[in-house]
Amino acid sequence: MKTKLNNPLTFILVGAAIIVTFLGFKFKNENGIYRTMNVQKANVSDVLKFLGDDEMVHSMENFDTEKARIGEELILNGRTKIDSKYSKRISKYFVCTDCHNLGREFEVLTDESAEARLNYADENGISFMPGSTFWGIYNRTSFYNNDYEKKYDLLVVDSRDTLENAVQLCAKYCSSGRYLDGWELESIMHYYKKNELKIEDLSLSENDTKNVQKYAKLKKGEKTDLIETIKSSYVQAYGATFLPTMPTDKRKYGEGGNPETGKKIYNKSCLHCHSSGRVTNLKLDHSSLTGGMFWRNIKKYSDKSLYQIVRHGTYSMTGRKQYMPLYTEEKMSDEQLNDLVAYIKQLAKK
Repeated sequence: MKTKLNNPLTFILVGAAIIVTFLGFKFKNENGIYRTMNVQKANVSDVLKFLGDDEMVHSMENFDTEKARIGEELILNGRTKIDSKYSKRISKYFVCTDCHNLGREFEVLTDESAEARLNYADENGISFMPGSTFWGIYNRTSFYNNDYEKKYDLLVVDSRDTLENAVQLCAKYCSSGRYLDGWELESIMHYYKKNELKIEDLSLSENDTKNVQKYAKLKKGEKTDLIETIKSSYVQAYGATFLPTMPTDKRKYGEGGNPETGKKIYNKSCLHCHSSGRVTNLKLDHSSLTGGMFWRNIKKYSDKSLYQIVRHGTYSMTGRKQYMPLYTEEKMSDEQLNDLVAYIKQLAKK
């Protein structure tokens, strides 16, 4: 039977089919039902799976909205409400957002530079944290990388390639808290799944995006190449380089530094925890008193010297569980540290 193309309804249906074909791609879900999805909105992990890539250890088919909501509450508040009663706090001292952002941190997802990260934080009104963002953590394959072994020793062995174990290490040791119960860990994993990377987040070429759309028609070699292209479009494992305290003869003490950049770091990093004693008892502000305190100790090797505290932080101990985490080279460069010192020098009116 011939289709009458002069029928208005036919034009609508044909047009809709063209739009779906252009924007979406078909795949069979876990129930064997075919679905069509806007390729830009597709989860990166799903696309990689359809292309034949090995599934991640923590791979999940779908996320549960309610579990993801509970996971978000645990991340933001360290506890949640169940049947009108609060659950036990994960930590009395920290919540996840004391060290981690929940949104994007880089304009280009292959960039790991501290400079690009600070620029993005400044432009988007987010903090400049010592930890990596939770956004897209579901798509990473390695955690507590490189020099974190120096701090946590053998504890990182089981945490480097397993997201669940990395979460437990953070809950127990990084936050001076406790291991998560099963339902808590499950809820946080559902939150991570909900906030995984989408194809639209990556800087794929128009041709690569079209190949994702028609993935079922690609040859094996083409699929392999596309897998590598997608996985090279974001960081799967953030580096972590622990730098020693800069020796006194190498310190510039703000000379040549940019105090305006230093002020951004101070506002988005130092004051994130130290403003009004939000996380710690040490309250910092923009007064000459604060600047003078730091400047008097700037040449020392103590936890009141910025050169020491930025690179080593402090350790949790009896009576002072709220320790300060260190900044790796990837999270704050030596140039940025000099900018920070330049601003402190300005505060101290030196």
